[in-house]
Order: sequence, then structure tokens, then C-alpha cells
Amino acid sequence: MRSRLAAGRVPPCRRVRFLFTTIQFDEADFYARVSERLRDEHGHEVAHVVISRNAAQAMRARGLEAHCLPDVIARDEPYDEGAEIARIEATYSVPSLRDIYLADPASDGLDEAAAVERAISHVRALERVFAAVAPDVLIPEVGSETMRTVAQLIARARGVDSVLLFYTIFPNPLRMFLNTTHAAIVDAGAVRELAPTEREEVEAFIAAYTARDQPTVPHRRPRITPAKLRDFARHVVVRTTAERDNEYLRPGRFVTGFARHKLRAGAARRLYAPIAAGDRPFVYFPLHVTDDFKVKKVIPHCVDQAYLIRQVAAALPQGYDVVLKEHPASIGRNPVAMLRGLTALPNVRLVDAHTSSHELMQRAAAVVVISSTVGLEALLYARPVLTLGQPFYAGYGVTIDVDSFADIRGAVPEVLRFAPDRELILRFLGAAMRSTFAGAPAGVDASDANAATVASSLHRALAAHRGGATVGG
Repeated sequence: MRSRLAAGRVPPCRRVRFLFTTIQFDEADFYARVSERLRDEHGHEVAHVVISRNAAQAMRARGLEAHCLPDVIARDEPYDEGAEIARIEATYSVPSLRDIYLADPASDGLDEAAAVERAISHVRALERVFAAVAPDVLIPEVGSETMRTVAQLIARARGVDSVLLFYTIFPNPLRMFLNTTHAAIVDAGAVRELAPTEREEVEAFIAAYTARDQPTVPHRRPRITPAKLRDFARHVVVRTTAERDNEYLRPGRFVTGFARHKLRAGAARRLYAPIAAGDRPFVYFPLHVTDDFKVKKVIPHCVDQAYLIRQVAAALPQGYDVVLKEHPASIGRNPVAMLRGLTALPNVRLVDAHTSSHELMQRAAAVVVISSTVGLEALLYARPVLTLGQPFYAGYGVTIDVDSFADIRGAVPEVLRFAPDRELILRFLGAAMRSTFAGAPAGVDASDANAATVASSLHRALAAHRGGATVGG
């Protein structure tokens, strides 16, 4: 089974029955519109399982099949907990039930008994949804919520394809992975010599992207706006009426979170140290999003960023620094104690979070990432990159990659000597660009135009996959 879906010839596609898992509000509304396009324009069947009761009702009003997960859970019958734990762990090949719920923010603060009961309830309810819907394809969206995790486990056990949607920097930015959240973007054999028109396209992409000099996501600003106040008021009303059992709708966290993030952002600013001309050479290490799904769920061995940064700093030759920058989406979310402890090291510096990442990439002697998109961006400048978390662009000979943290001490000096082959970079970028689709996930673009584009891309991808067409490069 291929681990990715790639653009290519599109043979006729038989009718497919999709099942979407969504949480609430904008995400649910976006995929309802995608569903309408899949149904009305491409002839597919669609069903949804959703946390929000209001979202489920809105979907039904549009003529879509929608199952509200809390309502399905409420209809469950008594069961033997010990027997269910054993059955679930055996059926879905998970090391323990804990693996299902551990990364879910809704499980934070629950004692073990409550977390176990909640996980079992999710599994039993979603098994009934799968039995009722009988999907061919699951679209779980990417996230660490228990519903998404369980849905993928059930799909795998029942031979249902899961299509994961990711966002990339390429002109067609939608990357689709099949039955996995962690894989290389293309097969190594797809990295081939470029035709003249392909070379022009890659060079044009590099020129346009580097000229924009923009972060991949907007900088997070911990401040109160009229829009945030409207959302807060709506959440309070909904939470106290139709959504009293919605575990992901917690308006009180907005208040406490805003205060905490505001204080953290202010404290972090006092640790910023600008980089001036003539300063010591440095490697650039972009901090990961604090609660990133991939780090928490897919590469949990990389969750301790501070440890990895200390290892990199210790491996640098004398006279080199590590320069850190907070992720644009994590401003005010990084623990100040962690940042303070790192900047206390003699060769670690933290720059203003609004510093141009493109400038840092160009000035750095090398770039070190866990699995950040910054590593891919650095390749556009032909900069040496060291990866620690096996991102989708690792393993093609254009980066230095660490499989064991025991190798960091040797890999850091190696990447400082590494001169990536620009021709190989161009070939890799060409292969990657041929593999992606038009469109973007809901969190990037919730417009009607994008909903139509995503529906079309899903139809094309599944048609090529199920038709056995030669896809990609």
C-alpha cells in the first residue's frame, strides 16, 4: 500500500463513501461544504461524525448524514471494563489503551480511571458509527483528539483507507498521505532528471517563494480583538445550552490562556538578543509548536526540545552559537523557564520571534530542525540542514539526518561541513511538486473556493489510487 497519494492521470472513479471526523464550528462547516461538492459534483456518498451537536444539526439541515459523537456515546450499553480493554488492545494493536488518549488535550487533568472510561466509550461509539456508515475512505483531519485517533485505528482494522491532509509550501500546497501521518513525500525513484519545463517551474517557485520572505503561518498575537470577544461570547452561550458535554469547548480557558500567554510573551521578550554583523557564526534552530500534533503523537521521542537543543549546543565547535526563534504560532506559549534555561547556556541565543526566518537561514552556517518546514525552506537557499525527527523531506541526500540522538554529537560537525548538491535539491523539489494537489486544509483556507478545490483534489487522488493509475513523476 502506498503511503502517499500523488497527482497524475485520473481514470474513471466508482462511487466512494466518505466518512469525515470533525470537531466543531469552522472546521465542521468547511468539510460540510467539501462534502456537498463530493456528493453533488462527483457523485460520491458522504457521512460525518462530529463532536459539536450544533454542527451535526447544521449538517443534517444541508441534507448530509451526520452523527453527533456525544449522542452516540450516550446510547451505549453497560460493558465489562477489563474485557473491553483487552479486546481493544488486541483488536487495534495498540501497546495500551493509554496510547489512544494520552496526547488528547481533553484528557488533560483526568485521572486514569476517567481517561480509560472515556477512551473505551469513544472506541465503542465509533465502532457503531463505522458499522452504520460502512465507509470506503476516512478523512480524519490531522490532530491528537481521541476521536481522530480511534477512527484511524478502526479504519485500519477494517481495511478502510485513511487520507490525511497536510499543508506544504509548494504551489499546489495540499499533501495527502494514505494510512499514515509520517512518511517521505515521494518514493526515491521519483527524484529524477528534470525536463526543461520542469526546471523552469522549480526555479520560478524558488524565486517567488524566497522573494515573499513570509512565515508559513501568521505570527500569533496574544491580544483581545472584537472578533475574539464575539467568539468568546458565542462559545459561552453554546457551552451553556446545546454543548454542555462538548469537551473541546471550554470558554474559561480563553481567559486563563490569554492571561498566561500575554505574561509569557512579555517575559520572553526580555530574553531576546539581536544578531549583529560580525557576531559569531551560528546554527539556526527554529523552535517547534509547543503542542504540535506530530511531535506529541508521531515522534514523541522529540517532545523535549530543550534536551535536543542542549545536545546540539554541546556538539558545536568552539566559537559557534545556536540561535533559537519561537514558532510564529507559539508566541506566548513556550514556558519561560525553558527559554530562560536555554539562554543561560553560553552559546545559545534567542532572537525576536518576528525576526525574518529567511534572513536567519541565509546567515546561518547550518539549520537544525526537528521536523520543521524551515528545513525545507532552507533547501531553497541550498543551505545545509540537519534533521532530528525524520520530516517528509529527509532521506533524499539533500539533508543530514539523525536516526538516533546518540549520533547528534557527530552529526552537528558533519552538517557544518556539508554542501548540499543544488541539482539534487532541484530534482527533489520537482518530484515533491509533482506529488501535491491544489487546495489546503480547513485551518489554512475555509473559503468556498477552497472547499470546491479540496473536493476535486480528493476525487482525483482517490480515482488515481483506486484505478491503479501510474501517479506522480
